[in-house]
Amino acid sequence: MEYMERNGTAPQILIVDDVETNVMILESIISEMGYTPRCASSACEATKLIAEKLPQLILLDVFMPEMDGYEFCERLKENPITRDIPIIFISAADSSQDKERGFKLGAVDYIGKPFDMAEVTMRVKNHLKIYEMQQELEQNNRRLHSVISSQARRIEDEQKNILYALATLEQGKDFNVGRHVGNVSYNCRLLAQSLQFSPEFTEDISESFINTIEVASRLHDIGNIQAPCNLLLGTEEWNEREHGIVKQHVECGAEILERVYGSTPENSFLPMAIEIARYHHARWDGKGYPSVKGKDIPLSARITTILDMYDTLLGKRGYKEAYSSEESLKIIEKGSGVLFDPEIANVFFKVHRQFHHDEG
Repeated sequence: MEYMERNGTAPQILIVDDVETNVMILESIISEMGYTPRCASSACEATKLIAEKLPQLILLDVFMPEMDGYEFCERLKENPITRDIPIIFISAADSSQDKERGFKLGAVDYIGKPFDMAEVTMRVKNHLKIYEMQQELEQNNRRLHSVISSQARRIEDEQKNILYALATLEQGKDFNVGRHVGNVSYNCRLLAQSLQFSPEFTEDISESFINTIEVASRLHDIGNIQAPCNLLLGTEEWNEREHGIVKQHVECGAEILERVYGSTPENSFLPMAIEIARYHHARWDGKGYPSVKGKDIPLSARITTILDMYDTLLGKRGYKEAYSSEESLKIIEKGSGVLFDPEIANVFFKVHRQFHHDEG
Protein backbone atom coordinates (compact mmCIF):
# COMPACT_ATOMS: atom_id res chain seq x y z
CA MET A 1 0.00 0.00 0.00
CA GLU A 2 1.41 3.40 -0.97
CA TYR A 3 2.16 6.08 1.58
CA MET A 4 -0.52 8.47 0.34
CA GLU A 5 -3.18 5.75 0.45
CA ARG A 6 -2.34 5.00 4.07
CA ASN A 7 -1.76 8.53 5.34
CA GLY A 8 -3.74 10.75 2.98
CA THR A 9 -0.76 13.09 2.46
CA ALA A 10 2.19 13.09 0.11
CA PRO A 11 5.54 12.24 1.74
CA GLN A 12 7.93 15.15 2.23
CA ILE A 13 11.35 14.76 0.61
CA LEU A 14 14.06 17.20 1.77
CA ILE A 15 16.65 18.09 -0.89
CA VAL A 16 19.88 19.60 0.48
CA ASP A 17 22.34 20.85 -2.17
CA ASP A 18 24.17 24.15 -2.64
CA VAL A 19 24.03 23.92 -6.44
CA GLU A 20 20.77 25.42 -7.70
CA THR A 21 20.72 23.35 -10.91
CA ASN A 22 20.91 20.10 -8.96
CA VAL A 23 18.10 21.25 -6.68
CA MET A 24 15.89 22.12 -9.63
CA ILE A 25 16.44 18.71 -11.29
CA LEU A 26 15.71 16.77 -8.12
CA GLU A 27 12.75 18.99 -7.29
CA SER A 28 11.26 18.21 -10.69
CA ILE A 29 11.79 14.45 -10.30
CA ILE A 30 10.29 14.38 -6.80
CA SER A 31 7.26 16.40 -7.95
CA GLU A 32 6.78 14.03 -10.90
CA MET A 33 6.64 11.15 -8.42
CA GLY A 34 3.73 12.84 -6.62
CA TYR A 35 5.78 13.67 -3.53
CA THR A 36 6.36 17.07 -1.90
CA PRO A 37 9.90 18.46 -2.36
CA ARG A 38 11.38 20.84 0.22
CA CYS A 39 14.67 22.46 -0.68
CA ALA A 40 17.65 23.81 1.28
CA SER A 41 21.03 25.08 0.06
CA SER A 42 22.93 24.38 3.30
CA ALA A 43 22.91 22.27 6.42
CA CYS A 44 21.86 25.30 8.46
CA GLU A 45 18.85 25.95 6.24
CA ALA A 46 17.97 22.26 6.23
CA THR A 47 18.05 22.18 10.05
CA LYS A 48 15.41 24.93 10.16
CA LEU A 49 13.16 23.07 7.71
CA ILE A 50 13.49 19.84 9.69
CA ALA A 51 12.56 21.68 12.88
CA GLU A 52 9.37 22.91 11.20
CA LYS A 53 8.35 19.46 9.97
CA LEU A 54 10.16 16.13 9.78
CA PRO A 55 10.67 14.84 6.24
CA GLN A 56 10.18 11.18 5.33
CA LEU A 57 13.48 11.08 3.40
CA ILE A 58 16.51 13.33 2.82
CA LEU A 59 18.56 13.68 -0.38
CA LEU A 60 21.85 15.10 0.89
CA ASP A 61 24.76 16.52 -1.11
CA VAL A 62 28.18 15.50 0.20
CA PHE A 63 30.23 18.60 -0.64
CA MET A 64 28.72 21.82 0.69
CA PRO A 65 30.23 24.97 2.26
CA GLU A 66 30.29 25.53 6.03
CA MET A 67 29.16 21.99 6.91
CA ASP A 68 29.53 19.09 4.49
CA GLY A 69 27.03 16.27 4.08
CA TYR A 70 29.03 13.79 6.14
CA GLU A 71 29.05 15.99 9.23
CA PHE A 72 25.39 16.91 8.81
CA CYS A 73 24.45 13.24 8.42
CA GLU A 74 26.37 12.39 11.59
CA ARG A 75 24.51 15.08 13.54
CA LEU A 76 21.14 13.89 12.28
CA LYS A 77 21.92 10.30 13.30
CA GLU A 78 22.97 11.41 16.79
CA ASN A 79 19.61 13.10 17.36
CA PRO A 80 16.90 10.65 18.51
CA ILE A 81 14.26 12.74 16.73
CA THR A 82 15.91 12.55 13.30
CA ARG A 83 18.08 9.41 13.45
CA ASP A 84 15.50 7.15 11.76
CA ILE A 85 14.98 9.39 8.72
CA PRO A 86 16.58 7.67 5.70
CA ILE A 87 19.39 9.70 4.11
CA ILE A 88 20.53 9.18 0.50
CA PHE A 89 23.82 10.88 -0.37
CA ILE A 90 24.09 12.61 -3.75
CA SER A 91 27.58 13.25 -5.10
CA ALA A 92 29.83 13.08 -8.14
CA ALA A 93 32.40 11.40 -5.91
CA ASP A 94 31.28 7.80 -6.00
CA SER A 95 34.43 5.88 -5.10
CA SER A 96 34.10 2.86 -2.83
CA GLN A 97 35.81 4.84 -0.02
CA ASP A 98 33.28 7.67 -0.32
CA LYS A 99 30.37 5.27 -0.26
CA GLU A 100 31.81 3.31 2.64
CA ARG A 101 32.20 6.50 4.68
CA GLY A 102 28.60 7.49 3.99
CA PHE A 103 27.22 4.07 4.90
CA LYS A 104 29.22 4.02 8.15
CA LEU A 105 27.62 7.34 9.12
CA GLY A 106 24.15 5.88 8.60
CA ALA A 107 23.21 6.71 5.01
CA VAL A 108 20.97 4.14 3.32
CA ASP A 109 22.07 4.72 -0.29
CA TYR A 110 24.16 6.71 -2.74
CA ILE A 111 23.07 8.47 -5.98
CA GLY A 112 25.77 9.64 -8.37
CA LYS A 113 25.86 12.81 -10.45
CA PRO A 114 24.77 13.57 -13.12
CA PHE A 115 21.34 12.33 -12.13
CA ASP A 116 19.48 9.59 -13.93
CA MET A 117 15.75 10.13 -13.48
CA ALA A 118 14.94 6.40 -13.46
CA GLU A 119 17.64 5.71 -10.84
CA VAL A 120 16.55 8.58 -8.57
CA THR A 121 12.91 7.51 -8.86
CA MET A 122 13.68 3.87 -8.06
CA ARG A 123 15.98 4.56 -5.11
CA VAL A 124 13.73 7.19 -3.51
CA LYS A 125 10.62 5.03 -3.91
CA ASN A 126 12.32 1.91 -2.53
CA HIS A 127 13.80 3.59 0.53
CA LEU A 128 10.63 5.51 1.24
CA LYS A 129 8.71 2.24 1.21
CA ILE A 130 11.26 0.62 3.54
CA TYR A 131 11.04 3.60 5.90
CA GLU A 132 7.24 3.47 5.92
CA MET A 133 7.31 -0.27 6.65
CA GLN A 134 9.76 0.28 9.50
CA GLN A 135 7.55 3.01 10.97
CA GLU A 136 4.51 0.79 10.71
CA LEU A 137 6.39 -2.11 12.31
CA GLU A 138 7.54 0.09 15.20
CA GLN A 139 4.00 1.35 15.68
CA ASN A 140 2.67 -2.22 15.76
CA ASN A 141 5.42 -3.19 18.22
CA ARG A 142 4.43 -0.31 20.49
CA ARG A 143 0.79 -1.39 20.36
CA LEU A 144 1.76 -5.00 21.07
CA HIS A 145 4.01 -3.95 23.95
CA SER A 146 1.17 -1.88 25.38
CA VAL A 147 -1.24 -4.82 25.17
CA ILE A 148 1.28 -7.24 26.71
CA SER A 149 2.15 -4.79 29.48
CA SER A 150 -1.52 -4.25 30.24
CA GLN A 151 -2.17 -8.00 30.40
CA ALA A 152 0.92 -8.55 32.56
CA ARG A 153 -0.22 -5.84 34.99
CA ARG A 154 -3.68 -7.40 35.13
CA ILE A 155 -2.24 -10.86 35.83
CA GLU A 156 0.11 -9.42 38.46
CA ASP A 157 -2.77 -7.59 40.15
CA GLU A 158 -4.87 -10.75 40.14
CA GLN A 159 -2.03 -12.73 41.68
CA LYS A 160 -1.46 -10.05 44.31
CA ASN A 161 -5.12 -10.22 45.26
CA ILE A 162 -4.99 -14.02 45.53
CA LEU A 163 -1.84 -13.87 47.65
CA TYR A 164 -3.30 -11.15 49.87
CA ALA A 165 -6.40 -13.28 50.34
CA LEU A 166 -4.22 -16.22 51.38
CA ALA A 167 -2.16 -14.01 53.69
CA THR A 168 -5.27 -12.80 55.52
CA LEU A 169 -7.18 -16.11 55.44
CA GLU A 170 -6.37 -16.99 59.04
CA GLN A 171 -6.03 -13.41 60.20
CA GLY A 172 -9.49 -12.54 58.94
CA LYS A 173 -11.00 -14.65 61.73
CA ASP A 174 -9.55 -12.22 64.24
CA PHE A 175 -10.44 -8.60 63.41
CA ASN A 176 -7.44 -7.12 65.23
CA VAL A 177 -4.97 -9.49 63.58
CA GLY A 178 -6.65 -8.91 60.23
CA ARG A 179 -5.54 -5.27 60.34
CA HIS A 180 -1.94 -6.24 61.01
CA VAL A 181 -0.77 -6.79 57.41
CA GLY A 182 -2.09 -3.40 56.32
CA ASN A 183 -0.36 -1.65 59.20
CA VAL A 184 2.95 -3.38 58.49
CA SER A 185 2.72 -2.58 54.76
CA TYR A 186 2.00 1.11 55.34
CA ASN A 187 4.72 1.48 57.96
CA CYS A 188 7.32 -0.38 55.88
CA ARG A 189 6.88 2.17 53.12
CA LEU A 190 7.17 5.06 55.57
CA LEU A 191 10.27 3.67 57.29
CA ALA A 192 11.94 2.83 53.95
CA GLN A 193 11.34 6.40 52.78
CA SER A 194 12.99 7.70 55.96
CA LEU A 195 15.93 5.29 55.67
CA GLN A 196 16.53 6.55 52.14
CA PHE A 197 18.00 9.73 53.63
CA SER A 198 20.33 7.88 55.98
CA PRO A 199 23.93 7.54 54.63
CA GLU A 200 23.93 3.89 55.69
CA PHE A 201 21.08 3.03 53.30
CA THR A 202 21.14 5.65 50.53
CA GLU A 203 22.62 3.30 47.93
CA ASP A 204 20.31 0.40 48.80
CA ILE A 205 16.93 2.11 48.94
CA SER A 206 15.45 3.47 45.72
CA GLU A 207 11.90 4.48 44.80
CA SER A 208 11.50 1.02 43.32
CA PHE A 209 12.56 -0.56 46.63
CA ILE A 210 10.06 1.61 48.53
CA ASN A 211 7.19 0.72 46.21
CA THR A 212 8.08 -2.97 46.29
CA ILE A 213 8.41 -3.32 50.07
CA GLU A 214 4.96 -1.81 50.53
CA VAL A 215 3.52 -4.64 48.42
CA ALA A 216 5.86 -7.45 49.46
CA SER A 217 5.65 -6.90 53.23
CA ARG A 218 1.91 -7.64 53.18
CA LEU A 219 2.83 -11.27 52.55
CA HIS A 220 5.27 -11.67 55.44
CA ASP A 221 3.01 -14.10 57.35
CA ILE A 222 1.48 -15.91 54.37
CA GLY A 223 2.99 -19.15 55.71
CA ASN A 224 0.54 -19.05 58.62
CA ILE A 225 -2.03 -20.77 56.42
CA GLN A 226 -0.29 -24.05 57.32
CA ALA A 227 -0.70 -23.54 61.07
CA PRO A 228 -3.82 -24.81 62.88
CA CYS A 229 -6.39 -22.06 63.43
CA ASN A 230 -6.81 -22.88 67.13
CA LEU A 231 -3.05 -22.47 67.58
CA LEU A 232 -2.87 -19.02 65.98
CA LEU A 233 -5.96 -17.72 67.74
CA GLY A 234 -5.48 -19.50 71.05
CA THR A 235 -5.57 -17.69 74.39
CA GLU A 236 -2.59 -19.44 75.95
CA GLU A 237 1.13 -19.25 75.28
CA TRP A 238 2.54 -21.94 73.01
CA ASN A 239 4.45 -24.91 74.36
CA GLU A 240 7.67 -26.06 72.74
CA ARG A 241 5.94 -28.37 70.25
CA GLU A 242 3.40 -25.71 69.25
CA HIS A 243 6.13 -23.11 68.90
CA GLY A 244 7.97 -25.47 66.57
CA ILE A 245 4.87 -25.76 64.38
CA VAL A 246 4.48 -21.98 64.18
CA LYS A 247 8.16 -21.48 63.35
CA GLN A 248 7.62 -23.49 60.18
CA HIS A 249 5.52 -20.68 58.73
CA VAL A 250 8.56 -18.73 57.54
CA GLU A 251 9.81 -21.50 55.27
CA CYS A 252 6.29 -22.49 54.27
CA GLY A 253 5.51 -18.91 53.24
CA ALA A 254 8.74 -18.59 51.25
CA GLU A 255 8.03 -21.87 49.44
CA ILE A 256 4.48 -20.80 48.53
CA LEU A 257 5.79 -17.58 47.02
CA GLU A 258 8.65 -19.37 45.25
CA ARG A 259 6.17 -21.64 43.51
CA VAL A 260 4.15 -18.64 42.34
CA TYR A 261 7.30 -16.84 41.18
CA GLY A 262 8.46 -19.96 39.32
CA SER A 263 5.35 -19.87 37.14
CA THR A 264 5.22 -16.06 36.74
CA PRO A 265 8.75 -14.60 37.02
CA GLU A 266 7.58 -11.27 35.58
CA ASN A 267 6.05 -10.38 38.96
CA SER A 268 8.87 -8.19 40.23
CA PHE A 269 7.62 -7.88 43.83
CA LEU A 270 7.86 -11.61 44.53
CA PRO A 271 11.64 -11.96 45.10
CA MET A 272 11.43 -9.41 47.91
CA ALA A 273 8.26 -11.03 49.26
CA ILE A 274 10.11 -14.37 49.38
CA GLU A 275 13.03 -12.97 51.36
CA ILE A 276 10.71 -11.15 53.78
CA ALA A 277 8.61 -14.27 54.35
CA ARG A 278 11.74 -16.36 54.99
CA TYR A 279 13.76 -13.93 57.15
CA HIS A 280 11.32 -11.68 59.05
CA HIS A 281 11.89 -13.73 62.23
CA ALA A 282 15.69 -13.71 61.90
CA ARG A 283 17.40 -11.74 64.68
CA TRP A 284 20.28 -9.31 64.45
CA ASP A 285 22.25 -11.47 66.92
CA GLY A 286 21.59 -14.65 64.94
CA LYS A 287 19.36 -16.34 67.54
CA GLY A 288 16.13 -16.14 65.55
CA TYR A 289 14.84 -18.38 62.78
CA PRO A 290 16.44 -18.98 60.38
CA SER A 291 19.75 -18.49 62.22
CA VAL A 292 21.33 -15.81 60.01
CA LYS A 293 22.48 -12.59 61.63
CA GLY A 294 23.46 -8.98 61.05
CA LYS A 295 23.62 -7.74 57.49
CA ASP A 296 23.32 -11.27 56.15
CA ILE A 297 19.60 -10.75 56.80
CA PRO A 298 18.10 -9.04 53.70
CA LEU A 299 17.39 -5.34 54.23
CA SER A 300 13.71 -5.74 53.35
CA ALA A 301 13.35 -8.36 56.10
CA ARG A 302 15.23 -6.22 58.64
CA ILE A 303 12.78 -3.37 58.01
CA THR A 304 9.73 -5.64 58.17
CA THR A 305 10.93 -7.36 61.37
CA ILE A 306 10.92 -4.25 63.53
CA LEU A 307 7.55 -3.05 62.21
CA ASP A 308 5.97 -6.50 62.51
CA MET A 309 7.05 -6.59 66.16
CA TYR A 310 5.93 -3.00 66.85
CA ASP A 311 2.44 -3.51 65.44
CA THR A 312 2.09 -6.89 67.19
CA LEU A 313 2.97 -5.28 70.53
CA LEU A 314 0.38 -2.53 70.04
CA GLY A 315 -2.38 -4.94 69.04
CA LYS A 316 -4.59 -7.14 71.16
CA ARG A 317 -4.26 -10.88 70.58
CA GLY A 318 -6.00 -13.92 72.05
CA TYR A 319 -2.98 -14.64 74.20
CA LYS A 320 -2.22 -11.05 75.29
CA GLU A 321 -3.57 -7.58 75.85
CA ALA A 322 -2.31 -4.64 73.82
CA TYR A 323 0.81 -2.87 75.06
CA SER A 324 0.80 0.90 75.31
CA SER A 325 2.88 2.94 72.89
CA GLU A 326 5.40 3.71 75.64
CA GLU A 327 5.71 0.05 76.65
CA SER A 328 6.09 -1.01 73.01
CA LEU A 329 8.82 1.55 72.35
CA LYS A 330 10.77 0.38 75.42
CA ILE A 331 10.69 -3.20 74.14
CA ILE A 332 11.86 -2.09 70.68
CA GLU A 333 14.64 -0.02 72.28
CA LYS A 334 15.78 -3.00 74.33
CA GLY A 335 15.84 -5.13 71.16
CA SER A 336 18.05 -2.72 69.19
CA GLY A 337 21.29 -4.49 68.32
CA VAL A 338 19.85 -7.77 69.61
CA LEU A 339 16.62 -8.40 67.72
CA PHE A 340 16.85 -5.49 65.29
CA ASP A 341 19.37 -3.72 63.08
CA PRO A 342 20.52 -0.83 65.34
CA GLU A 343 20.76 1.61 62.41
CA ILE A 344 17.18 0.85 61.38
CA ALA A 345 16.06 1.08 65.01
CA ASN A 346 17.69 4.50 65.27
CA VAL A 347 15.66 5.84 62.33
CA PHE A 348 12.57 4.02 63.61
CA PHE A 349 12.63 6.10 66.81
CA LYS A 350 12.96 9.33 64.85
CA VAL A 351 9.78 8.72 62.84
CA HIS A 352 7.68 6.35 65.02
CA ARG A 353 5.00 9.00 65.66
CA GLN A 354 4.10 8.82 61.96
CA PHE A 355 3.46 5.07 62.01
CA HIS A 356 -0.03 3.78 61.44
CA HIS A 357 -1.79 1.40 63.81
CA ASP A 358 -5.37 0.69 62.83
CA GLU A 359 -7.36 -1.47 65.22
CA GLY A 360 -10.59 -0.88 63.34
